[in-house]
Amino acid sequence: MSTTPHLPDDMPPSLKVVPTIHPTSPPLEEVLDRFWEAGHELDAMEIRIAPPDRPLAILEQLGPSPFERGGFPLVGFLATTYEKVSRYALERG
Repeated sequence: MSTTPHLPDDMPPSLKVVPTIHPTSPPLEEVLDRFWEAGHELDAMEIRIAPPDRPLAILEQLGPSPFERGGFPLVGFLATTYEKVSRYALERG
């Protein structure tokens, strides 16, 4: 007897569930000494850092500050921090 429900034949593939078998991980106690080590897969990963198309777009998505005016300029601080961190990341490449 199958425990998988019957899916209609005309159902789009994007809506069908594809079962995936993931290997089990060893207990945490057995890998604590290597917990923060990166695997060899990390060396093969390619990362390309590029400036955003629109600087500070992420801050625009946040919208106006929820805090009352007259206090600390939070949005200005975040913008300055974002620009400095972005510049640092681009220089380090």
